[in-house]
Amino acid sequence: MNVRQRLLKIADRIVTLVLASLLTGTTLAFGGAVWWARPMIAGLTSLLVIASLARVALEGRMRVLKSPLTALGALALALAAVQLSPLPPRVAEQLSPRSRAAYALGFFPERARAAGPGLALPEPAGGGSPVTLDRSGTLQWLAGATACLALFWSVSLFADRLGRLYVVWGSIIAAFFFNTSFALVQLVSRSGHLFGLYDPGLGPWWTPSVGDLLATPNTTALRALDAASAATTSWAVPVPDRPFLIGSLMGGPGAFLALGTIGLPLALALILQLLAPRGSREGLRTRLGDSGQGGLVVLLIGLLWTSAVLIGLMAGRWLSLPFAISLVLVGLPSARPSGLRWLGLIVTLLSVLALGGGILLGEVWSRIPDARPLASAEGLETATRVWADAWAILRDFPVLGTGLGSFASIFPLYKSCDEARTTALSSLLQWWVEAGAVGVALLVVALLWCLYRLPGAVRRVGTADRALAFGMIGAAAGFGLFSAVHWTVELAAVAVAASALGGAGNRWLAGGTDLFVERG
Repeated sequence: MNVRQRLLKIADRIVTLVLASLLTGTTLAFGGAVWWARPMIAGLTSLLVIASLARVALEGRMRVLKSPLTALGALALALAAVQLSPLPPRVAEQLSPRSRAAYALGFFPERARAAGPGLALPEPAGGGSPVTLDRSGTLQWLAGATACLALFWSVSLFADRLGRLYVVWGSIIAAFFFNTSFALVQLVSRSGHLFGLYDPGLGPWWTPSVGDLLATPNTTALRALDAASAATTSWAVPVPDRPFLIGSLMGGPGAFLALGTIGLPLALALILQLLAPRGSREGLRTRLGDSGQGGLVVLLIGLLWTSAVLIGLMAGRWLSLPFAISLVLVGLPSARPSGLRWLGLIVTLLSVLALGGGILLGEVWSRIPDARPLASAEGLETATRVWADAWAILRDFPVLGTGLGSFASIFPLYKSCDEARTTALSSLLQWWVEAGAVGVALLVVALLWCLYRLPGAVRRVGTADRALAFGMIGAAAGFGLFSAVHWTVELAAVAVAASALGGAGNRWLAGGTDLFVERG
């Protein structure tokens, strides 16, 4: 082995280590919501990009994938940059008259509240103004989205074979199952703190603060600083809700569900892949015993069904539908081609039944005296009210939106109830509100390209590996459906996992190589 090959092998190991550290570490770092998580993500992502570029230099070529997804991601970053930039008065008036009128008042948040609902603001004076109504929020979104796009690009280059795909999938599944294990212990002990120990704002210095809790997907309310003089005081502070926190994740049960939309179907796909005969005529027990994977399969199946029960417990009836659909999309189409037949159908059916059992268990949990609520879905009535308020914002900012990352700042001006939401209870609707019609157009183009490439990508996969292909499809479908009715990428850990999975899917759809064939 010459020096170049040795250096290339070292670079591969660095990329593998950094990817595993980033995907699992962000989840363990309280879902990426603690104050030191962002520098950690930035540092690991920078190291990942440097190592990826080093691999490209050592290989002497960089494969250019026939995919527009990276370019569309760059256009989304450009949209945020445009929203941040002060625009000439006439341009700002044409693109976003409401933003232009808001900045004419000077300091927007304080004066706009006095204008009442609907932002009935006076005509703007001269001078340029940006589109976004929260420049700091948009700047933070731009930094986080840049890291996610860098991760997406790096994984697209790296995941060109089965072993490397296992690194990405395995890290996501390990992070999800870690929180499953913790959730099981927490439910038995009825301890709803982070890791069962730490309450935000009351733990050691390295744990999340109340400010971190306010910045995560949550519900907040303004309350008088001194309750005794609430009738006369002019001082109020935002008070966050303190949900039952699952494992290491900020954001309550919703964070566990958001991560589960990716982890649950991937785990089922990996199990079916390990169970597949792949041309062998030996029995299942013999095959698993000879390969040494029997214990791993039993462990994964146990954690899969436990996770399904917990998801049903926290999601309830309607919010469990995306999970059931994703499991069916993984198990049913891949059972016959991969040679599993009835075994694949049984494992899939039992996973769906475990989901249903969790729903019934959730109804029992809600009747336990003094039990903290676990249901992430706060009811259709609440969600409908929030969506209606978000739709009112959308009507006022149709073209370029309110600014990426600005929803938590703008929503209190439109809310129709006391509590304010830091998310729109729908990531797709929130993207529409923040990015406007331009952002929706970017999303539609990306979706259409994926649907166009999907049939050919499935045909290129061998029948024995169809479980992995449909695992990718099931995870994407479940994540997309869940994002339509709940928040997802608003938590850093979920955004990082989705970016890594998207990078692997981009490599597969682009046809650069077959992810499901191991190479030397």
